[in-house]
Amino acid sequence: MSLILRLAALVLAMVAAAPADAACTIGSGNAAFGTGSSYAVRQNGIAATSTGAGLRCNGSIITLLGGNSARATMTSANGFQLKQGSDSIAYTVSADPNGAYPFTQGGTIDYFNPQLLSLLTILNGSSFAPQIHARLAGGANVAAGTYTDTLTVQWAYTICYGVNLSGICILGESGTGTSTIQVAITVTKDCRIDAPALSFGTAALVSQFAEVTQTLRADCTKDTAFTVSLSAGGNRSARPWRAMRDAGGNTLRYNLYRADGSTIWDESNPLTSTTPGTGALTPAIPFTYRARIDSSQATPAAGAYSDIVSVLVSF
Repeated sequence: MSLILRLAALVLAMVAAAPADAACTIGSGNAAFGTGSSYAVRQNGIAATSTGAGLRCNGSIITLLGGNSARATMTSANGFQLKQGSDSIAYTVSADPNGAYPFTQGGTIDYFNPQLLSLLTILNGSSFAPQIHARLAGGANVAAGTYTDTLTVQWAYTICYGVNLSGICILGESGTGTSTIQVAITVTKDCRIDAPALSFGTAALVSQFAEVTQTLRADCTKDTAFTVSLSAGGNRSARPWRAMRDAGGNTLRYNLYRADGSTIWDESNPLTSTTPGTGALTPAIPFTYRARIDSSQATPAAGAYSDIVSVLVSF
């Protein structure tokens, strides 16, 4: 036997030893968006996620011959909607991180498409492990809870992992299988507040300050029950009076009342919203209150008096 024939026989023997290492497997997985507030979901503030697409092939050499294919046909149980009850969050799934190769309901993508392969890093050493990439569409106004969908991926593949000296595939593997991928996000409650500054204006005597009626607005995640209260401010107590102060430490007593004008509105007496949260990006639920300076107190030194009161929303 010539030297060339011996070399060819050696290469063939090495290739023949590869099948035990080159088996392809199909498994299930999870694509988790994690946890985010309802407002982050609505404003597209949830990061994209990725996971294995279910097919994995290991071998000493996986070639990029034109005859290779890894076709994934995807269906979504909810039509690419993450659902909880009657609420849903649209999302997209693609074969590449940039979304250039999106999956459609019942559509097929071949991961060995040359243009797609150029965008991916799915040949990791001796492994072939395609991924899927999912991102929320944004704009969904939903209640808190866990939203899910199930993706089913039908695989049909032909993988070459051995070539002869002429570059012809002589060892490979073909097969089919089904991968199931669970997709989920947990949406948490959140609230927003719009509370304009309150001004009593200017007067020479405390008896000359008029009562002020003002409205703040609050809102929370859709269908969320919540309460609103006002802190005591710098006086640390709203009873019997809150207090404004000037730069010299002089005080001017005042208080904040519910719309009835007599019930002090503070943390010990929160106001329950009669309307559940709407999830509006701009707070929509009004809370009207009255502000009054204690006209029975002695007029303090002239100056600018102020206090900082926090609006507290509990949900």
